[in-house]
Amino acid sequence: MNYTFMLYIAVCIMQIALLANITIAKSAWNGVIMWLCTVVYVFATAIFGLSRARQKDSQK
Repeated sequence: MNYTFMLYIAVCIMQIALLANITIAKSAWNGVIMWLCTVVYVFATAIFGLSRARQKDSQK
């Protein structure tokens, strides 16, 4: 799967979770949503790091 597409999906998950928390849950789940967004951010950062490492290896 393309790394750019995976990063886009991660951003979409974070935005949908925030939107649902604000509109549906009336901001009642702020702690849980922040935890979820942090996990998705760490996952996206790991994917970005792996893609950069593979780019550097392929350039050598």
